[in-house]
Amino acid sequence: QDISNIPAHKRNMGMVFQAYSLFPNLTVEENVAFGLQMRKISKPLRLKKAHQLLDLVGLDSQSKRFTHQLSGGQQQRVALARALAFEPEILLLDEPLSALDAQVRVNLREEIRRLQLSLGTTTLFVTHDQEEAMTMADTIAVMNQGKIEQMGSATDLYEAPKTAFVANFLGQCNLIKGKITSR
Repeated sequence: QDISNIPAHKRNMGMVFQAYSLFPNLTVEENVAFGLQMRKISKPLRLKKAHQLLDLVGLDSQSKRFTHQLSGGQQQRVALARALAFEPEILLLDEPLSALDAQVRVNLREEIRRLQLSLGTTTLFVTHDQEEAMTMADTIAVMNQGKIEQMGSATDLYEAPKTAFVANFLGQCNLIKGKITSR
């Protein structure tokens, strides 16, 4: 469904930005409940939902803290919980792990995949990290200058890249130059 002409606040989609975009003046609990408040959900229901999601991402014990008091990985989990709070039809993740150190990235990558599978939410995950794409996605679209070069499973792309760009993008590869002399 084309949602281009629907105001952003009426689109049933969750978004997690690379820079988290959390409200520094709100507690963790209030950040997660914010979208529900904008949708006029009663305070008891939105707080219940916020705590369910914070429990799901392992942060319920941090609910009364402010986001600046959390680590980068914890802030990212708050952003993820906030994006899931109103049960969006689609979840958009714009390089959500790029600002994190390597070990936190791996842990949070696994957490996001676990949540995505358990909730069944359609998720579009933008990344420049081949390992993230290969381990998290059911379907990968390799893009070059805004155009899809190839789309398929990690195995399909890795074992049968259709272009040199896809082969190079996916990591170590052997490219052999050649010329067809007859058919």
